[in-house]
Amino acid sequence: MSFLLITGCDEGFEELNVDPNNSTAVPAHLLLGSPQRIYMNTLYSAQLGGDMGECWGQHWAKVQYNDEARYVPRRGNIDAIWNNIYASVISESKAMYALAELEGNNSLKGAALVMQAVGYQTLVDFYGPIPFTQAIDGAILQPAYDDEAVVYEGIIKMLSDAAALFATSTGEITATSDLFYGGDTSKWSKLANSLKFRALMRISSTRSVNAELQALMGTMFTSNSDNAQLAYLGAAPDANPIWETIIDGNRPEYKVNSVLVEMLKTLNDDRLTVYASVNASGDYLGKPSGFGNQTSLPNEDLGYTYANISGLGDFYLTPTLPGVLMSYSQLSFLIAQAANEGYISGGNTQASNWYKEGISASFSFNGLDATAYLSQPGLGFTTQTDGRTKIATQEWIALYGQGFETWTEWRRNKIPVLAPAAEAPISQIPSRLYYPTTEPSLNKASYNAGVSKIGADELTSPLFWQ
Repeated sequence: MSFLLITGCDEGFEELNVDPNNSTAVPAHLLLGSPQRIYMNTLYSAQLGGDMGECWGQHWAKVQYNDEARYVPRRGNIDAIWNNIYASVISESKAMYALAELEGNNSLKGAALVMQAVGYQTLVDFYGPIPFTQAIDGAILQPAYDDEAVVYEGIIKMLSDAAALFATSTGEITATSDLFYGGDTSKWSKLANSLKFRALMRISSTRSVNAELQALMGTMFTSNSDNAQLAYLGAAPDANPIWETIIDGNRPEYKVNSVLVEMLKTLNDDRLTVYASVNASGDYLGKPSGFGNQTSLPNEDLGYTYANISGLGDFYLTPTLPGVLMSYSQLSFLIAQAANEGYISGGNTQASNWYKEGISASFSFNGLDATAYLSQPGLGFTTQTDGRTKIATQEWIALYGQGFETWTEWRRNKIPVLAPAAEAPISQIPSRLYYPTTEPSLNKASYNAGVSKIGADELTSPLFWQ
């Protein structure tokens, strides 16, 4: 037996083992589109934002497969929200921030902070206490659950820091990588400030927000052209997820809720013709939330059938319906509410002006003109109490199609008055989602500590801003 000893054969080894077809460094901008798309797809999924958002907020109802609509959600779907946002929105955006920092690109760092803030606010609004200060750290496998107030202060700081980064005008956002604004950093700056205003309003019952809100005036959205939205394409898998499920997936059990239909009829609101389609009798007819436990669905005796109940309108069943992260209409209603409550200056006059602006922006988004609607007697308000009800009601109407945001703002305002779903196992509209099924086993101590902050891991456990 002989041995051949070879030495000195590693010269040029590093060069030989570099794949010329694969980059060793990823440009930061390439990480922007994926978090945007995954976030919007998660919120607009009919099985998520539809079943647990639009149905719980009572814009939609279902005439079959009604478990989620009566507060029996599939735990796997709840797990998916947590996983999608942590792994594909926050983590990717944090990586984008680190790469943008190496590139000296402040604009892209700002966008990365906005997307992280959006992800964290969604999670804390859905679940309650969540990992934040120790989240997305490979060295910490069992991150602690932070108090909701701690998470919110972190979110607000992220958005403030993002706005400051955009103000430096250092670096650019590649247009083809940006699915919201095509690289327009001025619109990103408005988005950061508008999201901050929304976050402050959400916690306005927990601490003083007046000075911070007032300071944001004049820095936010000014028209529908500033809306943060994703332009979907005409075919799956890049179409709006609502269309992909209801039309392309042939799932017509999604219908409009009777609360919405009756309210819009009472208000002589032309948005009904856009939000809903006529039923087999040529009328707009909604269905109350729930049923499907003792009362089977579809139900001919009650009239809760595919033919009898109006489906969604054509506009909301188009593949190219944009996915809206935040709209000028919603911002206008939030400003109106802030003025009405005395958080910012202007009182009833400013509240009324912004209220009308929110209605007009909503009508415009839906291809309608609000002039005649706004001229109706009784639509306006002169007292704070009346203003509180009418502003929140019109915001609820305008949020149609934005499932989780509809439910979340309803949880904050509790306006309009909504009755819990019929034949539901709980006696109130859910306040939150369950924590993911994996947390009690993979992060037990932190999970238990988080649950203790809200009392129990139940759909009815209140969050700190409710």
